[in-house]
Amino acid sequence: MSFLKKIVFSQLILINVLHHYWCSRILLSRVNQNFHPHINCLNFRILEVNGINVEGESHSKVIELIKSNPEKLRMSLMSVPPKENERLDGESVSYCSEDEFELHKVDVTIPSMSQKDENGKIVVYYNVYIDGKFLCSHRYKNFHDLQVDLKNKFFQFDFPKFPGKWPFQLSQTQLEKRHKELEQWLIQVCSVAQLFNHFYIQDFFGLVNNDKNNEKADISSVGSKSEPDNADIKVLLPDRSSICVNIPTESYVKQLIEAICDKINISHENSQYFSVFKSSDADVFEVPLSLSEKPLELHVQNYNESGTLKFTFKKFIFSSKDENEIAEDPACLNILYQQAVDDLINKTFDTTGKEIELKRTQHISTQREFLEVVQSCPGYNTVSFPHCACDSRKDGHVILSISFQKISIQACLLTGEKQDQIKNFTWATVSDYGSDGEIFHFTISKSNSERKISLTTPFADFMSQSFDRITASRDSVTST
Repeated sequence: MSFLKKIVFSQLILINVLHHYWCSRILLSRVNQNFHPHINCLNFRILEVNGINVEGESHSKVIELIKSNPEKLRMSLMSVPPKENERLDGESVSYCSEDEFELHKVDVTIPSMSQKDENGKIVVYYNVYIDGKFLCSHRYKNFHDLQVDLKNKFFQFDFPKFPGKWPFQLSQTQLEKRHKELEQWLIQVCSVAQLFNHFYIQDFFGLVNNDKNNEKADISSVGSKSEPDNADIKVLLPDRSSICVNIPTESYVKQLIEAICDKINISHENSQYFSVFKSSDADVFEVPLSLSEKPLELHVQNYNESGTLKFTFKKFIFSSKDENEIAEDPACLNILYQQAVDDLINKTFDTTGKEIELKRTQHISTQREFLEVVQSCPGYNTVSFPHCACDSRKDGHVILSISFQKISIQACLLTGEKQDQIKNFTWATVSDYGSDGEIFHFTISKSNSERKISLTTPFADFMSQSFDRITASRDSVTST
């Protein structure tokens, strides 16, 4: 219930005290430290200073506003029960010089979350790693208890903001936000040597040897710990929306694809026409995961290398006939439509003369018509790989493009700038192909002669998988 109270500390200072639950993030006792001793005992949080909202503002910002008008001060406050302080998303009430604490670098991350069923309730655990090795899994409550213990022990330290509690069930977006905030909090806390080496954090990490009088365990033994049985993995869809699927930690790509299909109602029979592609901030060219890769392991290994690895669920189809067959399934059609729109935005095919039809049919109610229009555009369902070295070209690079109809190799400069020379080959002339590390080769047979072409590229496996898909699809057409 709201109430208003006026307290005059001097002739020119007036404070409006407003009771307002769930608001301020600045404790008055901290703001007023060495500023006005008469109100240190009050359990209030500051909402406004001279009409300016200060919720979420830093300690220094609030002090600056308070001191900006020495003649008059008007503050809106709220009363807060002592126990509520730890629940609110806010800053620490203590402060000390950073010079008293030693900073050091430690590679601590929380690359994934896990879900466990505890008495019929799904509970989220956050998986902590150091130097890429699994360390421990903890609930939000465990992190919260750790920060309370640390703040009580190191009351002089100005701790980073800790993500606040939420009284209702968190949405996926809120979970991801809390995930990132917990990670940032842990990274900042562990960057202080005195905190990282303290018993509270070492015990939280499971690095305390209880058999040896709480002696700190050797961090090199972390790798021997068993990882969680399962973990959540975030996957983008072609329209850049995202879903989260829970899979066993040791899952291969096929299991991830099936879990995604289950999530978006695509049958396992049609799952063969899709794959999970990886990309990063440093390399935006999307590459399908190989069947021998473990997505969660790959995610953890690349979590801190040149940007977090992104996984995208996409079609892996070169034949319009295959597309039309699976488009009978509304869930498949929706993914095909999303990807066609994304390809249109990224200009991966030629729309000359089709602009009006594409604009007319680019709507969720006309997905099938839109798909038919883009299938008639040159370059649709064609993959053009980044330029690479070729054994038959010494003074430049080549660009390999493959579609259901043909294979094209275009000459280019070492910088990737295209040149006029283009060689086209039909699939009927391909007698052999394969990859070995970063070497992809295929053999062209014509008039009793053979020519082997070798490309040196980090995308050799992608090229080989694409050849597999096209030859399997063409064989299927021939057999029918």
